[in-house]
Amino acid sequence: MNKLLTTIVAASVAIMSFAGAANSIEFKLGVGGTSSAYYANAEEKLKGNGHKSQTEAVAAFSYMTGFAEVAFDEAYGITLGVEYSPESIKLDKATRTIQTDANSTGRQDDASEETGDQVIEASFKDLMNIYVAIPIMGSGLNLKAGYMSAKLTTKEVLATGSTYGNKTVNGGTFGMFYDGDIGSNAFYRIEGAYNSFDDITMRGSEADAAIGDFNVISAELTGVAAKVSVGMKF
Repeated sequence: MNKLLTTIVAASVAIMSFAGAANSIEFKLGVGGTSSAYYANAEEKLKGNGHKSQTEAVAAFSYMTGFAEVAFDEAYGITLGVEYSPESIKLDKATRTIQTDANSTGRQDDASEETGDQVIEASFKDLMNIYVAIPIMGSGLNLKAGYMSAKLTTKEVLATGSTYGNKTVNGGTFGMFYDGDIGSNAFYRIEGAYNSFDDITMRGSEADAAIGDFNVISAELTGVAAKVSVGMKF
């Protein structure tokens, strides 16, 4: 993912240098509605006994996005843009009951087992996408590649006594969009994209008393998105 960010930054610098004296620069502002579907694969490793549990899920989300762009005619119409969504993915609250073996490492009591509910809820906030779009031979179609960043916020009540807190996650997006004119200064956009976040690893806040290890969650998140937008160009 660092290679993608480096490529986008390098392309941005090159375009700005090439188009510094350009007479024709077009600005675009717009808002869009996005529908997306994501696949998640998560594993939790419990402290003390090392028990692992895995979960797979597919879920759909809808959210609003705002964007701003600048296109350089002198650089073959290549566009630099930024998108922002205050809240894009909200995972449903999940509750499950766990049992901890009293004889596992780190346990000091004489109870045969400990039962408790784990309630986990998470969402992606402040999703930012910095991207480059390349037009395809005046057809209205554009190829698009971007670097995404979002804040993963968690809310949980865990029987194991840990919290996972918040984490910044990064990823990449690749796709294509079509722009069509609405009069002389407005446009509409139809877009499709594939999104992939870097592997996510989060460590619990409390260590096992005997051996000092932590609860650990690791997850993969990928998905596809479709968006319809309208905007103004200047």
